Amino acid sequence: MKRPLQWLAVAALLGACNDKDLVIESNTTWTGTVDRIGTLTGRGNARYQLDVPGQICWDFHKTSTFGVLRVYAEDKTWFGLGTEVDSDDTTIEPNGHVTGCAQ
Repeated sequence: MKRPLQWLAVAALLGACNDKDLVIESNTTWTGTVDRIGTLTGRGNARYQLDVPGQICWDFHKTSTFGVLRVYAEDKTWFGLGTEVDSDDTTIEPNGHVTGCAQ
């Protein structure tokens, strides 16, 4: 009976891991908000680890009239076999706006 309990403990630990990043790819300045994290502002590319359980949403916009802003969540798959992209949104519009959510 000890083995099933060990497997349950391992499964609980693996399920509790939240290996998700918010990825910002840009060649301009941007600002935005992320649920339960707050305001993020920057220039160029950035990556933030999302260590919050459940659904998380974001809302970003370019603070310039030129350039590209792409924002998405990157989820690491089991055992490092690759990644999954959630809510990929891109804008090239002047002062363009992107939003998204990930579980």
